[in-house]
Amino acid sequence: MSMAPMTIQHVRSAAAVAVLALLAACGSGDKPGASNAPAGGDSSAAAAPSPSAQGGAAPAGGMPGGDPRSVTRRMPAQIRGIYLNAYAIGRQRLPAALKIADETEINTLVVDVKDERGMHYRSGLGLQMQLANPKEVTLTNLKAFTDTLHAHHIFAIARIVVFKDPVLSKARPDWSIRNPSGGLWADKKGNTWVSAWDPNVWDYNIAIAEEVAKLGFDMIQFDYVRFPEPYRSLPDQVHPHAQGARTDAIAAFLNRAKARLHPLGVPVAADVFGLTPNDPGDVGIGQQWETIASTADVVEPMMYPSHYLPTHLPGVPHPNRMPYETLFKSAGMAVLRTQALQQAGLHTARNIPWLQAFSAPWVDHNFTYGPEQLRQQVRGVYDVGLNDWILWSPGSKYGPFVPGLARETRSMASTSYSAPADVRSTIAMFERQGVAEARRKAVQQAHGNTTDRAAADSARTGKASPTSTSPAGAEAGTTAPAQAAPPAKRP
Repeated sequence: MSMAPMTIQHVRSAAAVAVLALLAACGSGDKPGASNAPAGGDSSAAAAPSPSAQGGAAPAGGMPGGDPRSVTRRMPAQIRGIYLNAYAIGRQRLPAALKIADETEINTLVVDVKDERGMHYRSGLGLQMQLANPKEVTLTNLKAFTDTLHAHHIFAIARIVVFKDPVLSKARPDWSIRNPSGGLWADKKGNTWVSAWDPNVWDYNIAIAEEVAKLGFDMIQFDYVRFPEPYRSLPDQVHPHAQGARTDAIAAFLNRAKARLHPLGVPVAADVFGLTPNDPGDVGIGQQWETIASTADVVEPMMYPSHYLPTHLPGVPHPNRMPYETLFKSAGMAVLRTQALQQAGLHTARNIPWLQAFSAPWVDHNFTYGPEQLRQQVRGVYDVGLNDWILWSPGSKYGPFVPGLARETRSMASTSYSAPADVRSTIAMFERQGVAEARRKAVQQAHGNTTDRAAADSARTGKASPTSTSPAGAEAGTTAPAQAAPPAKRP
């Protein structure tokens, strides 16, 4: 697919000027942010001549899925959400969640409809239900469920785990990641994964998204939109259907999802590691910030303080005990990188960080998370000019955090975010380490150009791609956290 009239040379020069201008503006503190952004707007948008996330003309030629404003404007002006896993619903935890939404600022609910254990609702789709474990089907009447949420004025988000799918992988090994010997590739926990490059896998998951959208969900949230971590101790990953690099696969999937879901009026969201905007590459798993922020309608980085190492963020030596600083630094980098994409002429995703609503004794035995830690994370989000967040509790237990919630949903984003010097210098370093090139590529990916012959040849054989945006053999916990979020727990 051809690019818009904007040439790569134009993008290169415009983006370089944009980054310098943004860093200078953030240093002086005179860059206005966006407060009271219209529904669908990214409250981090700069008030510059470039198109903001809530408006502005699309680049000529259009993008896959059409104008994102047509679906994102239907979202609430502020998203304040909680996650409710499928097991919690089966154990009657829904009334407690509804009570929280009725009495606090919470106006959004994320619920599992399919995860790595399979389907969690009764579907009319053939293969999906053939592979379903009846014990996992906890949502017996999905339409009644979404009707209940809407009766409480709740924005309903369906969570779909995509490429970490051992159920589908074992049933369709021909759709899966292979090892160099031809067998199914497995991660350190023995999970097999389907290939992010297989269009059959895309369609399998998008069909689920279409079905639940028609049953009342307002947004689709794709999780595990990534490749498995490439540990050096594991075999190479072989993707027989590869057409490009890791980031190309993620962009191609999101573009196809938008083309199918936008006609239903439903935006497409992608969960990413919280570290994604804090790493110049794709974190070794295909999650390049520039790619996803310019192809998804909504990007949701999992910025749990417990999942950062002391070396990940400048000036944050104890992330789990510094929830404000962790969110302020991490989300601030996301804001600057998103603004540079806007200056390059791209519509950008609405940024909705996941926040930590759990304690992490595996990191810190003597530090408990509660209302104060929630308030600090939220303040870090607001202070960089963002307005939205969603809470993750693996067991969907939010009672201890309710005192940290406001009573009403209203705009709280700062209108004058000034990035500290260490954040600005880190972003400048990232520019030299591949972000500038990733931004140029994102312009093409957003318009559907997701092919790369050399990278595809490498992916089909399992060899390191010459165009990979992260070093081969990235180790989890250094460039890619081993686990982006604690898994959902059966109550």
